[in-house]
Amino acid sequence: MNRNLEKRNCIFCNTRMAIQNIRVHEKSCYLNPINIRLCEVCNKVIKNKGTRTCSFACSNIRFHSGENHGNWKNFRSICFLYHKKECIICKEKNIVEVHHMDENKKNTNPENLVPLCPTHHKYWHSGFRSKVESKVLEYLSTWKTVITEDNKFRFKDKA
Repeated sequence: MNRNLEKRNCIFCNTRMAIQNIRVHEKSCYLNPINIRLCEVCNKVIKNKGTRTCSFACSNIRFHSGENHGNWKNFRSICFLYHKKECIICKEKNIVEVHHMDENKKNTNPENLVPLCPTHHKYWHSGFRSKVESKVLEYLSTWKTVITEDNKFRFKDKA
């Protein structure tokens, strides 16, 4: 029988391949105990070499949210400490982004941060800015903060 036609399954991942390639594959197989690396987020086995997570979802969690994202903790937590976590235009509460009025992401002054839903945030950064600009500027002119009894800053709408 022709050796090029013979196939065998990998002893680690059960992938079927030509017998002349099986030794190289088994040596580098991601399920080989010497090669196993676990995802930093969910502890599943990572299939792709050179990555630190097992999927795009885990990558987003690891690198684009929480403490591991350079600006996340700063401007988002500061914004929602001083402003209500809802779009100031449509009152959306589920998905709220933070707009920087001066468009400088390093400026985390509460007066520079405005909570907007993704739609109204896109309006601001497009040709539809005029539809939201007056409401954003009005909100900022009436917004102010107070310190509560427990010495924490909270939002307060001008009544």
